[in-house]
Amino acid sequence: MVDEALYHNKLKQDAGVIMLVLGLLYFSETYIVYNILSTLWGEVPALGTIWPIYIVFYLLVIGIETIGCVRVYNSIKEHMFDFEYYD
Repeated sequence: MVDEALYHNKLKQDAGVIMLVLGLLYFSETYIVYNILSTLWGEVPALGTIWPIYIVFYLLVIGIETIGCVRVYNSIKEHMFDFEYYD
């Protein structure tokens, strides 16, 4: 017999860990993008024309990471009872 309350509590903890990972990824990547753009802005004349491409690339990376983390959460949620994940 599976203790569903325990499983749902542990799933909430896993969701918190996934949110923490996403937060760290967002913060670190935003910091890196900001540092690169602020350092190069006055030094590289062509940066003014290509920075939208850089931002689109950054948003794609963030989007892919978000989709990946959501898929991990959904996989855990879907299979937690099948594989007795929290026992």
